[in-house]
Amino acid sequence: MTRVLRQPHAREALGAGIDTLAAAVIPTLGPLTGPVAIDDLTRGGSPELLDDGGAIARRILQLDDKEADVGAMLLRETLWRQRERQGDGAATAAALYQTVFAEGQRFISAGGDAMLLRKALEAGLKIMLDDMGRQARPVKTQAESERLALSICGDRDIAAALADIFDALGPHQPIEVREGGRELAHEFFLGAFWESQIPSNIVFEGVIGERIQLQNTAWLISDFELDDLNALVETVTDAYQAGFDSLVIVAKSFSEQILAAQGANSRMQDFKLVYLELTGMVDEQEAALDDLALITGGQVLRAIAGHSPDAVTRDMLGKSELAWVDRNRFGIIAGGGDEAAVERESDALESRYGKSNDERQQSLLRARIGRLRGGSAALYAAGSSESEMRYQTELIRRTIEAMRSALLEGALPGGGAALLRCVDGLRGRFAASADPHERAALRILVKAAEAPCRALLANAGHEAPGVVLDAIRSRANGAGFDLSTGRIVDMREEGVIDSAAALMAALRNGIGGAALALTVECIVRRVNPPLAIEPGGLPAGADLGNIELK
Repeated sequence: MTRVLRQPHAREALGAGIDTLAAAVIPTLGPLTGPVAIDDLTRGGSPELLDDGGAIARRILQLDDKEADVGAMLLRETLWRQRERQGDGAATAAALYQTVFAEGQRFISAGGDAMLLRKALEAGLKIMLDDMGRQARPVKTQAESERLALSICGDRDIAAALADIFDALGPHQPIEVREGGRELAHEFFLGAFWESQIPSNIVFEGVIGERIQLQNTAWLISDFELDDLNALVETVTDAYQAGFDSLVIVAKSFSEQILAAQGANSRMQDFKLVYLELTGMVDEQEAALDDLALITGGQVLRAIAGHSPDAVTRDMLGKSELAWVDRNRFGIIAGGGDEAAVERESDALESRYGKSNDERQQSLLRARIGRLRGGSAALYAAGSSESEMRYQTELIRRTIEAMRSALLEGALPGGGAALLRCVDGLRGRFAASADPHERAALRILVKAAEAPCRALLANAGHEAPGVVLDAIRSRANGAGFDLSTGRIVDMREEGVIDSAAALMAALRNGIGGAALALTVECIVRRVNPPLAIEPGGLPAGADLGNIELK
C-alpha cells in the first residue's frame, strides 16, 4: 500500500522533516555548545551524548511523522556524506540546507519556478565557491596546525598530538587510532606497511608475540594463483642459495599443497618462508603490488602479462634489509629499491592527487603517497570507561580527516567569517541582474551565508546576532567574532580557522542538496517502509522502493 503526496503538501512535509533534523544538529555548531542526548530504546541505559552533527543525523532512523520523515532522511543522507568524506562541517551544511530550503519554499509558493530557482541557486553557489577559493590560505606551521585541530575537536591534548604527528609525517602518511589507557599518547613507525592476510598460521608457530621480524629478505611479488609446487621449490632454493635469510611470496592465492610445503619449510631453522595475500579492492591490490615492487626493487609478476611461476628468475625478486609481518599487515623498514625512483613516483602521484576531483581516486593516491614517502604513526586514545574511549577514538578519527583536507587544500577564517565574505560578491551580482529567479536565488544565498554565523552566536547565547554581523562586515577580510573572548578579531591571527575543503564541501552539500529537494513535485511513500540503517542505503535484503521522489 502506498500514499501519494502532491504539491504544495509534499514540499511542506519535506520542510517539516528538514527542520526537525536540523534542530537536532545545529545546536552542536561552535565551541560553546552542549551535547545532544540520543535516547536509544533498544540499547537501554542512559542516553548517548553526542556533539558530532553527522553522527547525530545517523542515529535518527525515522521520525514519527511519516510525511516529514522523507525530508529528514534527505537531509540525513547529506549530513552523513559530509561527515564521512570531510570529517567536519555537518552542522554548517545543516544550517545552509535548512535556510535555502525554507527561503526557496516561500519563493516557489509565491509563484516561482522550482527548476529555474535551482539553476540560479547553483550558479550563485559557484560564485561563493570561487570567493572561498580566493580566501583559502595554506597551513604552514605546527602552531597553525595545532590551532586548526583545536578548532575541529576542541581538545587541546588531541590538537597538540595531531599537530606533532602531521608536522613530522606530512598530510599523506597513515595514522592509526588505537584504544589506549588513561592518558593520550602517540608513537612513530619507520617504513611503509600494507594490509594483508596470512593464508596459514604455520609461520607463527613457535613465535613469541604476534609479529615476525625478517632480515635480508627476498620478495616474490605477484598476482599468481599458486598451485605449482615444483616451481615454488625452485624459487625457494634459488633464494636460499643466493644467501637470503627469508623469502616472502605475495600472491592472489595458495593451494593446499603449497601451504603444506610451507609447513615443511617451517622446520628449517636458518630460512623463513612467508606467504601473504593482499586485501582490499582490485585497484588497491594492484597499486599495492606496484608500490611494493618500487620499494624492494623487484618486479611485479602478473599472469595477464604472461608471467608464470615456473619462469621466475633471481633478478625478478625484490629485497629488503629489515621487514616485519603480523596477521593483518606487513611492513618494510629498509627496502632495496632505487630511492630516486621512489621519490620520482611519489612526486608524480602528488601531482595527480592535486589534479584529481574523484574522491575514490584521491583516497587511493593518498595511500600510495603515504607508503612511498615512508613513516606512519599510532595515536592511542584515552578514557576511563568504554564509552569515553569510544567517543575519543571517533573524535580523533574525525579530526584527522578534517586536518588532512585542510593541510592539502588550505584553511579559511573560522566562525562563519569566510561565508560572510561571500555576501559582497552575491550582492554585486544581484545589483547587475534583472532576472527574478536569479535575484531571488541571490537573496536566498545571502541569508544562507549568514545562517552558520547566526547559529554560532545563538548557540553561545548572544541575543543580537544582527548587530554582530554588521560589525564583522565593517571590518577587513578575515575578521570574525571570537566566541571565547567576545571580541571581533582577525580570525587567522587568533587561530580560529576551518578546513577549506570541509567548508566548501558543506556549501556544495547544503546548498546543492536543498536546491535539489526544492524540485521534488510529489512523494510516493509506502505506509510501512523499511528502516534505512545506513544513510544512502537500505539493509541487505530490504524491500527497495520504500521512497520515490519525482
